[in-house]
Amino acid sequence: MATQAARLLRKLDGLFAVYKPPGVHWKLVRDTVESNLLRAVNSSPPAAPRFQVQFQLLSSGESSSSRELTVTATRLPALADHPLVTGPQFHKIRVGVGHRLDAFSSGVLVLGLGNGNTALESLYRSHVTRAYTLEGEFGMATDDFTHSGRVIERTTYGHVTQDNLERVLAMVQGANQKALITYSRVNLHSQEAYDLAVKGMLRPQDKSPPILTGLRCLRFDPPHFTLEVQCVNETQWYLRKLLHEVGLELRTTAVCTKVRRTRDGPFKMEDALTHNHWTADDIIPAVTHLRHATRKIRKNYSYKQAVSQLDSSAKAQSRTSTAHLENVSEEKDGSHSLYSEMSADSKQWRFELSWVAAAVKFKGEESSFRVLDVKFFKPEKLWSTMRGPVRWVLWDVKDTLLKVRRSVGEQYCREAERAGLKLPPLQVEAAFRQAYRQHSRLYPNYGLAQGMNGQTWWAGVVKSTFSQCGVQDPVLLDTVARSLFQNFCGPENWEVFPDSNSALKSCTALGMKQGVVSNFDSRLEEVLRGCGLLTHFSFLLTSEGAGVAKPDITIFKQALQKCGLPAKNVAHVGDHYINDYLTSRSLGIRGYLLDRHGQQEHLNVPPQHRLQSLDELPARLQQETD
Repeated sequence: MATQAARLLRKLDGLFAVYKPPGVHWKLVRDTVESNLLRAVNSSPPAAPRFQVQFQLLSSGESSSSRELTVTATRLPALADHPLVTGPQFHKIRVGVGHRLDAFSSGVLVLGLGNGNTALESLYRSHVTRAYTLEGEFGMATDDFTHSGRVIERTTYGHVTQDNLERVLAMVQGANQKALITYSRVNLHSQEAYDLAVKGMLRPQDKSPPILTGLRCLRFDPPHFTLEVQCVNETQWYLRKLLHEVGLELRTTAVCTKVRRTRDGPFKMEDALTHNHWTADDIIPAVTHLRHATRKIRKNYSYKQAVSQLDSSAKAQSRTSTAHLENVSEEKDGSHSLYSEMSADSKQWRFELSWVAAAVKFKGEESSFRVLDVKFFKPEKLWSTMRGPVRWVLWDVKDTLLKVRRSVGEQYCREAERAGLKLPPLQVEAAFRQAYRQHSRLYPNYGLAQGMNGQTWWAGVVKSTFSQCGVQDPVLLDTVARSLFQNFCGPENWEVFPDSNSALKSCTALGMKQGVVSNFDSRLEEVLRGCGLLTHFSFLLTSEGAGVAKPDITIFKQALQKCGLPAKNVAHVGDHYINDYLTSRSLGIRGYLLDRHGQQEHLNVPPQHRLQSLDELPARLQQETD
């Protein structure tokens, strides 16, 4: 017969939600719930004790000196089953944690008990939508995007209006909606895809970057504001960074003061148990109440399998339709030829992601910006529009034609050693990466919009790098920054790839002119001269010289003006999927993605657009031209 503790354990099976307060680690929440449940289970009345019979010899008669003995049976409880001997009945209850919240954040945290832990895995794989409330404050930037971080900049915010904020939010949401379509990997011209979209089951497949499915402003009271966000595959760090980037788009800065998750799939804020209710008496009704939601999570996990079946059935249907059309066209040549061509084309639609210019008109004021656009095309038609002789080849430089000879940490340490400083290269490398990211966010494209240039921008990066390593002498920092800027002008710090020279010479031999489109500063001409590559190019277009950086299509438009030819007669080669490949092809330029080490094979790039070596380029260009 089951004990009361065992019956209680059987009820602790499923999913439930708790409210995690801010400033508390999720592990502490899990451990507290586990301790409370163990205390409740072990405090249940134990099973009835077992009894054992003990025989005793007792003297008979009234006198103690009597020699007659009598055997007496006595029924006594077995002390081996006593709780003071056996200890607690249960020592561990597995409490699983769903999508976690960091210590800074608060809100709905889903926990699992028993078989509910398998439902947590389904919750991860089903890419459910989560909702957050983000509170921010304008006028300040910190190193971790929170109001409690180290302040690195203060700005004014009086020019920010609610209309401007809503325009920026519309821009961000538009770009993310296109990304959701891209990563869902469904045929948007099918009825099944339409049904998935209507039911709200359109979700990214496998791994994808964070995607915002909804974004709106709830409160605007400068410097404070509140946003409501619905998203997939996000992290709390990403959401805090989102507020920082919104501030940059508004020509100011912003930090996050609060992150609160209000929904995690079917689990809402009203379902979450507060700290005072993390007990078995409250958890058991919560598990029972959410049992339907748990079954729904397992059912929604079939989305991925449904989409894969959708793809396979569409392919099978396409093959059947093609065979049928071939038979019809053999019987009747004229009337069905157009229908056959249209049906064959209808199964060939594909899509491609690209940056395009867009505009939003809000309350009479128009604001232009760039968004990620999805273009649908048939491969054979796209190929036909790209036909024509290639007259110009545009090149990216860094990591395409040449690379840094040694790691940045080693080169910075060598220069610091000349100034009398000895620092570990790994520490300097980590500090450089953080400084570079911060300066790129705060002062994009070498800070041209803030009145900076390449030299002052790099000086700021160098000073920030060594400051993080404990170097505070301003004179010494200025000296090292100037020396490093000059050193990277020469060939001693750059290495030309073995296939670069041969590819450049082959393109010249084919009668093609060549130019450079690169996110580089004003030192590019001197670097290419020192590396022996400058004579191959008719012009150099850097992001510092153009005033815009890739992936802005404006820099490629300037390059086309210098070429003096339409985009179909121009090719571009680069190693960055968005900056080089997608942006160039969005203008009709023949973009090629250089992937030397096969690290970008997961991207949706046709084989004819992918290069593993620059030696493949001349033959590829001849094939397209012939």
